[in-house]
Amino acid sequence: MRQTPSNRLVLAMVLTAALFSVAVTANAGLLETFDLLPSFFHCFEVSPIDKQARLKRFVEGVIKPHPEIYRRSDIFKTDPATLEKYLDQVTRYLPAMRKIHARFVNESDSIEASFSAHFPDFDRSRAKVYLMVSLFRFDGKIPHDNPRALFLALDGLAKFHGTRVRLDVIFSHELFHLYHFQVNPLPAEIDTIPLYRQIWQEGLATYVSGSLNPGASPADVLLDPQLAHDGPKYVPAVARTLLTQLEAADDQTAARYLSYSRGSQTPSRMGYLIGYDIVARLAPTRSLKELSRLRGRQLLHLIQEEIRQLAVQ
Repeated sequence: MRQTPSNRLVLAMVLTAALFSVAVTANAGLLETFDLLPSFFHCFEVSPIDKQARLKRFVEGVIKPHPEIYRRSDIFKTDPATLEKYLDQVTRYLPAMRKIHARFVNESDSIEASFSAHFPDFDRSRAKVYLMVSLFRFDGKIPHDNPRALFLALDGLAKFHGTRVRLDVIFSHELFHLYHFQVNPLPAEIDTIPLYRQIWQEGLATYVSGSLNPGASPADVLLDPQLAHDGPKYVPAVARTLLTQLEAADDQTAARYLSYSRGSQTPSRMGYLIGYDIVARLAPTRSLKELSRLRGRQLLHLIQEEIRQLAVQ
């Protein structure tokens, strides 16, 4: 059962939705999209099920043709044993993946058109979308080494969110990242992006996805019912700790605020909620165009000031 979201987040989302009352007039469907799912589904059309044939189809039809996705040893293990185990596990999610795939085909143009109407300077010709499988590593991702590409993983969406996943929220969130990286490029040293910028990026994308979809709940926008319900009461304590770590650039510190974790009393991914809160506090007096272009010491000082306020609220 979905838990009741915090009144504070609901109020913030209702108020900020008014900033986005723009008619959808942009041309749809201009994003170049590579759909790997037909080749993926084909792997399961072997009857009776022949695991070796299925594995071969998967490697030859999905993995090998797309080294730009899967030749990332830090993310994917593509040895035969790992892939065969994955293919066994993913079968239970195939019905959900088929439904999500059909929904994306039907809904993506209108979501894209809505986003482009609100961000007309988004150059869709410079971006690519890959409908793919992540071997359950993520649901959506824009790799730092290729900020023009969106990896939208339908196996991750099915496993982590189910068939009723808010595609409009998730797609809007990821489209904003593509836009943000166009107007505010990542630093040259992508392996040393400071924590404050990562929290800012996620806070902006979360805020925009909620504002473009005013019917979405905080649980939808934050992609986590527990974070939406329990997170606000932890904001002051987490903000006090975060204030001392904003310039950290190591993966371990970033994961503490931006990744899922198990066994912790504090909800995972508090950085998303704090980032959202910061943007919600600033958006009434600053345009998203201005906020999207903040960077460097100016951004750091602004975030420091806002987190100080959150730490004592």
